[in-house]
Amino acid sequence: MLTIRKILTLKPRVQLRKCGQYFHLASTCSRPSEELDAYFSLFFSLLPEQRRDEASYSFHRMRYDDLYYLSLDVLGEAVADWDMVENGGVDYSKRTVFPHFLYLDFIRSPYNLGSIFRNAEAFGVEKIFIRPGSASPLHERAVRTSRGTVDGVAWEFRELEEIAGDHQVFALELGGQDIASFTFPERGLCIIGSEETGVSKGALEFADSSLGRVSIRQYGAKGSINVASASAILLSAWASSSGSRHRAF
Repeated sequence: MLTIRKILTLKPRVQLRKCGQYFHLASTCSRPSEELDAYFSLFFSLLPEQRRDEASYSFHRMRYDDLYYLSLDVLGEAVADWDMVENGGVDYSKRTVFPHFLYLDFIRSPYNLGSIFRNAEAFGVEKIFIRPGSASPLHERAVRTSRGTVDGVAWEFRELEEIAGDHQVFALELGGQDIASFTFPERGLCIIGSEETGVSKGALEFADSSLGRVSIRQYGAKGSINVASASAILLSAWASSSGSRHRAF
């Protein structure tokens, strides 16, 4: 973290942002830095007058994360997962891993890609294959949105025809069997399609010649959900199915 002296050389908006980040870090420490009062003094001076009472209230009650969110609000910046600070390393060897594989069929948004990685890590995916031309897991936004899980789940760029023969294949797509009644394979490959056009025609042919399509029942008027959100629902159901089989033996 920058020192107060260094922060004072920056523009006011950047100073406020750095102070906010400092308070976010302070909220995770059992013993905040001795510079806490100095940071707050600077932070306080940078705030609009009408927000200073709010800041004092939070500071004196040691609600340091409230000061972080206050800084974002004053700066007019949206709060998102990829803005959070990740602390420490993660031992991914402790993951429960199922023989579940994903094929990302032209996911172009690094935000969506990172979110899918985060879901995949949480629900025991063994490996993610990515269609060439998709966003890269090494893109800065993908790494940050994934909360670093691009390092926890194996991945590589591959064409679907190179790997489809090694797996039972199904696609997450509209018009398929309801996810509540779909029989998930213990080992298999799920194709997740583009944000705009869904699973490509060629990829659907691989799925239709194997296990087919699975769909998430929806009740809204629009009839569509974000691809990363859809992947979380799918992966949770698949992991629960495999977990139940393991518990039965």
